[in-house]
Amino acid sequence: MSLYYGGLKKKIVKLLMVMAVAAIVGCLIGVIQPRIVKATRMPEIKEKLSIPIKEAAQAGAELSTDVKKVNLLAVGDDLIHTGIYKSGLQADGSYNFDHLYTHVKDDIAAADLAIVNQETIFTTNRNDYSGYPCFAGPMEIGDALVDAGFDVVTHATNHVYDRGVQGIEETLDFWTTKHPEITVLGIHGSQADADTIKTVECNGITFAMLNYTYGMNGFTLPGDQPWLVDLLDKDKVAADIAKAKEISDCVIFFLHSGTEYVYEPDDATKDWVQFLLDNGVDITIASHPHVLEPYTELTGSDGHKMVVYYSMGNFISTQDEMPRMIGGMAKLTVEKRGSGADAVVSVSSYTLDPLFTHYNHDTGVYTVYKLSDYTDELAQQHALYNKYGTPMTLDVIKAKFDEIMSTPINQPGHENTMSERE
Repeated sequence: MSLYYGGLKKKIVKLLMVMAVAAIVGCLIGVIQPRIVKATRMPEIKEKLSIPIKEAAQAGAELSTDVKKVNLLAVGDDLIHTGIYKSGLQADGSYNFDHLYTHVKDDIAAADLAIVNQETIFTTNRNDYSGYPCFAGPMEIGDALVDAGFDVVTHATNHVYDRGVQGIEETLDFWTTKHPEITVLGIHGSQADADTIKTVECNGITFAMLNYTYGMNGFTLPGDQPWLVDLLDKDKVAADIAKAKEISDCVIFFLHSGTEYVYEPDDATKDWVQFLLDNGVDITIASHPHVLEPYTELTGSDGHKMVVYYSMGNFISTQDEMPRMIGGMAKLTVEKRGSGADAVVSVSSYTLDPLFTHYNHDTGVYTVYKLSDYTDELAQQHALYNKYGTPMTLDVIKAKFDEIMSTPINQPGHENTMSERE
């Protein structure tokens, strides 16, 4: 028997002993001093006894051999700049983007549930393909994401309205007609869809998923279609979380918020993270700053725990500074022990694998690697290798990653950063 299960067994035995002692004391009081224990004190005795009973029930669920487990994976912004979408054009005029994700495909495919933030919208009109500042890319980007193994795509970003209503409608039509098995978050084709909490059942665990953005770069939704995009609003978010908790085992919130190119969460993001924690969200995965920020576990005033990744950085892009090449691949294990009302669901582990975008406009190479697979030889071929005077060596990249991950987190309920857990 493992130390984990042995410890739980001892905990149950101890709790049962407490219950037995309490019961015996109650009986002795009843026999020796019947007039002292009045009926008015019975609720107090029952309440004291109910505490170890509840703790014993929870410990029993944790000890249960009925254990369900899901390995989750999530990445940051799939930011399709001009060079990236041009790299997919084939000799026959078609598009294919499998090369973008081939070096991380094994990890994505191995996860039970994989999520990507599709930062930019799709369009069917090739004449509308464009990069910064108003993005629109080929539908085949979506095909490549599915081929890589992603199951869930988040679309509520500040660039979601770059092609107006048409861009959202075309993107939704692509997903619903070509890949109906993919769960799409953050954008909707009707009020009814916007009112429906999206859930995914995996390995016996039901996940409710919500995706909201702070805004759309100054654009506003049409008055007759306010349901097109999920925009942050505390009343609506709180209501949706409440509904999500009723129909799921685990609530995951994908938050699009923050200050670009800053390595720690801004006050607005921390405020939202605190709000999500207070409302009972289990996992928050944020995006928007285009650089990595730390991740941690928070504990609310009621004891509820929430794992938060403050920013996942870019999954792929051709931005022009080295830190913006560093992204993250979040890996979490969610466990459900026991069944029914006694089931206990928890995040049993959470980590982050650093990623690195590799590109060179002259050679037409655009792809993403796990940093553990990146080499100095590859770095020398990167477009940014000598751009700022100091060669962008592997040691320089790793040092920047370590610096970002050790950034202190100033938030109530904070327990530890990655660097403190190692």
